[in-house]
Amino acid sequence: MKSLNLIKLIYKIHTNSPPPLDQIEKLGLLAVKISQYYALRADFIDESTCVYLAKLYEYSYEAQKQEIDDIIGEDMWVLTGMKYHEKFPFSSASIGQVYLGYLKNGDNKNEKVAIKVRREDFGESFLKDINNAKKIANTLLFLYPKLKKVFNPLEVLNNIEESTLKELDFRNEVKGAKYLQKLKEKNEENFDLEGLYFSDFIENLCTEKVAVSKFIEGKSFNKLLKEGDLKYSDLLRLFKYHTFYMFKLGVFHGDLHPGNIILKDNGDIHLIDCSTIGKMKVKLRVGLFWFFYYLCRYDYDKAAFYLNEMSEKELENEKFNVFVRKFKNLYSDFKNSTVSQVSLTKRMMETIKLAVNSGMEFEEGMFHVIKSLMYLDGMVLKCNPNVNLMEDIREFTALLESDKL
Repeated sequence: MKSLNLIKLIYKIHTNSPPPLDQIEKLGLLAVKISQYYALRADFIDESTCVYLAKLYEYSYEAQKQEIDDIIGEDMWVLTGMKYHEKFPFSSASIGQVYLGYLKNGDNKNEKVAIKVRREDFGESFLKDINNAKKIANTLLFLYPKLKKVFNPLEVLNNIEESTLKELDFRNEVKGAKYLQKLKEKNEENFDLEGLYFSDFIENLCTEKVAVSKFIEGKSFNKLLKEGDLKYSDLLRLFKYHTFYMFKLGVFHGDLHPGNIILKDNGDIHLIDCSTIGKMKVKLRVGLFWFFYYLCRYDYDKAAFYLNEMSEKELENEKFNVFVRKFKNLYSDFKNSTVSQVSLTKRMMETIKLAVNSGMEFEEGMFHVIKSLMYLDGMVLKCNPNVNLMEDIREFTALLESDKL
């Protein structure tokens, strides 16, 4: 991506006039990642722009219809483990295409698998683009040193670089799924996690560029939502699982959009694409739990207290009192409202913006949480817009309440 195009993109985002999503995609992987990052930063840009850019998290990329033989390259040996495989993909995302195959060896004979292949060698072009972007960031910091205190572009680019390089190596997806599965097995005796599963990989057939996993017979939440067939009860089960990982463990699936959730006919929920793991420090995890605990009980004084508690820089005395008054005013229409009346995502964005403008500071993990809320709130809005989501969250927080939290 040319430096001028990057500057234009950031300028348009900051002026709340972002380009069409397909144009952002054509600018390259870095442009998509930067736009996705801005989608979480309601403290910098308008909430409407954040919501628009958030669509890039589940943007339907057109399958390029490339034959698997043309893009698998040096990992062609993986296909020798197949009795049969499709030439063209049945699914496509920003960096990968997924093909259907059948294993032929040993106990796995005729087992149906999904073969995920990285579409391009993004690594070299991505690193070139991000190095150019860092040069621009360093120039901006030299010209405007105060920018570092408000919004450090170099720090943002470093975070994007680290997370994207992990995503480009499919072996991290294998590690992520195994890690979340291990946490499930460790905790399932104390909390009902029955019906939750993660991708099951054929590890000897997984490389940096190719990931082979057992095929999951079912429909994605995305497809079910489009067809109007997603049951609210299934969505609530997802909430239960996700809030347990988030509030109890501080480790959770960091990219939980409806395309990464598959519902089997027997009701089992499978989470796929676990390359991004959201993590929170104890201070944020505990503070966030109690914030939601009291927010869904409409105790705004205590909710404001725990929001301040989770901040890296807490407000004191009159500054905190002023914040509480503004916080209560912000939530004046929240009690007993449905998701169609008051969006949890929108209200959380407004809350974080109010908190940051009041002087609070939050760790990076907070923005993984906001992304999760975007997905979950959006799914509820499409599935059952007339429910009171906070009453259902209240039930889950009661289940998780413990002296050991």
